[in-house]
Amino acid sequence: MSDPQDDRLAREVYSARAQFQALLDAAVDAIVLIDRDGLIVGFNHSAERLFGYTSSEVMDRNVRMLMPEPYRAEHDSYIQRYRRTREPRIIGVGREVTARRKDGTCFPIDLSVGEIADDTGPARFVGILRDLTERKAAEHEMVEQRERLAHLTRLGTIGEMTTAIAHEINQPLTAISSYAQACERMLRAGTSDDAELADTLGKIGVQARRAGEVIRHLRRLVKQRDSETEVTDVNELIRDLLHLAQVDSRAQGLVIRADLAERLPPIEVDPIQIQQVVLNLIRNAVDAMGEWRADDTIVVTSGLTADDCVEIGVVDSGPGIPAHVVERQFEPFLTTKPEGLGVGVSICRSIVESHGGRLAFEKNEPAGTVARFVLPALPAGAGHTS
Repeated sequence: MSDPQDDRLAREVYSARAQFQALLDAAVDAIVLIDRDGLIVGFNHSAERLFGYTSSEVMDRNVRMLMPEPYRAEHDSYIQRYRRTREPRIIGVGREVTARRKDGTCFPIDLSVGEIADDTGPARFVGILRDLTERKAAEHEMVEQRERLAHLTRLGTIGEMTTAIAHEINQPLTAISSYAQACERMLRAGTSDDAELADTLGKIGVQARRAGEVIRHLRRLVKQRDSETEVTDVNELIRDLLHLAQVDSRAQGLVIRADLAERLPPIEVDPIQIQQVVLNLIRNAVDAMGEWRADDTIVVTSGLTADDCVEIGVVDSGPGIPAHVVERQFEPFLTTKPEGLGVGVSICRSIVESHGGRLAFEKNEPAGTVARFVLPALPAGAGHTS
């Protein structure tokens, strides 16, 4: 005959387990419980929907079945290391990892792991998992939209510079034509010598390279491409862009001067997008100084901030940012230009922030505006640039 006290205890244990399972199943997030050896001892309804397994299919099996490589091969060693050292690596810290469904597809999740202390037996672990597939897809779509808008903005910028660019290319083409005609006349008249011809042909080559440089910069900026980061020398990035920026400034009677610090640490960026930011800031300075200017020079600077970030600045001596624009300068479609769209500065900030940086404007003394943006430098040991 059974002991009533034992029956009551059994009912209480059963009730507690049922309540616990009900709590697990009511959770929106997937919850997986494992024992000290990594075997699954709990698997709620959300986990079933997430992974495509039923609870009975995973019970008492190693949790690594829910992981792709290399996590699958390394998981047991993680548990053994924790049991040996009691030093947590992921316990109590959420992180993004990749999980594997029953059908073999892999997907991103946010994983939080906690330890369940139990005085009556070995410790167990609980994992709370959240599917990040939709969030990652939305982030990817947002990045693609930003890149498409950045590309359209680059095309718009080049379109605004068409007259100056056409003039810049027409000059070397005209010179090439004149030198070629001179060579032809000398050859027909029989009055030339090899040295004179070589000198004239050399001048043709110089002018062809001059036109080619402008076209090369244009092609880089207008090409539709996926964003790609690379380790970059910020000073070389600026120098490379100034060839094109000066095309526009010369047409306005302005001079662009570079004041670049030496031995700056490298940065890892999409160079075309960062050049787009610098070009946009320079063109804003050119436009501002077309209204009024204290002098004819725009200065592009580089340097290192106190917190070891690389800083790029564009300094003009125009009338400065109007007071009514200061607080709203990053709003899309806000512009002081009669024919501007008002998306350039907003796109610039978006590009800079996507690289982990920040963009700001401040008053220049005695006149004008300083546009500065900072970008994270690579850590010490990654090399220096000059």
